[in-house]
Parts: sequence; structure tokens; C-alpha cells
Amino acid sequence: MSCTVYQYFGAGGHLLYVGITERGVKRAHEHAGSKVWWKLATGCTLEHFDTREEALVREAHLIRTYRPPYNQQHNPERSLPLGQRTGMNNRNRPARPSVPGMKERMRAYYNATPEERASMACAMCQERPPVNGPCCVACQTARRERKTAA
Repeated sequence: MSCTVYQYFGAGGHLLYVGITERGVKRAHEHAGSKVWWKLATGCTLEHFDTREEALVREAHLIRTYRPPYNQQHNPERSLPLGQRTGMNNRNRPARPSVPGMKERMRAYYNATPEERASMACAMCQERPPVNGPCCVACQTARRERKTAA
């Protein structure tokens, strides 16, 4: 089953919120009806994954790295008042460039030279260095376990 990681951006390219869904547009309508940040959103990006587990890894990575102010889960700043969170205070930060999806990251790995591959991050979690292919050992093991469980 495919799963989507979505990122909502505000004016100036600030990342407001990161989420995950298997219900696409229905989830956007739910946010529109219930979230304070919805009226601040001026754009959205989508990344599609083959499995929910891959999408969960990506979502957690984005939240820990960029600390979108309206996310609670995985956000190291969740205990701070909203106005004191990094994502709210860095208004002069340039807009973050679009992040390539996993297919693009895998393609980049296979098109890279051996020297370039040595400095690349895992195509799945983007945190650990890849070993024997585009993915790190932890992601390779998790993928293998998912396939045998299915």
C-alpha cells in the first residue's frame, strides 16, 4: 500500500507541518477544517513511498531536522511555546529547496561515482551511510523483515 509524506509551507517557504497519510486529499480536507496553521499554508509538497514504514522514517527525519512549529511528535521543541520554536523564529531563513523522493535518491546513488557514493547518505532514512548498495544496513534489514512478514 502506498503512503504519502506531505509538507505544508507558509509564506517565505517556512515549513509549518509535516504529516503522513494513506488517504490523500481526504487528509487535506481534515486539516482544512480543524488546524490553525491551515490558513498560513501557501504550498505543499508530496513524497510517495511504497510502504508506510518508509514514509514513517522520512516523516520523523523531516520533523527532527526542520522542527516544523506545528508538529508535536518527533519535534525536539514541542515543550516550548509556539512563538519560541525555531521554525517560527527563523523567518529570514531562505526557502528550503525541494527534497528529492526516494526514487530520485536511488537513481542518484546508481549514477554516482564510487567516490561520490562514499559520501552519500542512505537513500531511505538519509541518516546513516549506505553499505553494499544505496541503503544502510538497518534499512536493508528492516526491508527484508517487511518482505518476509508480508
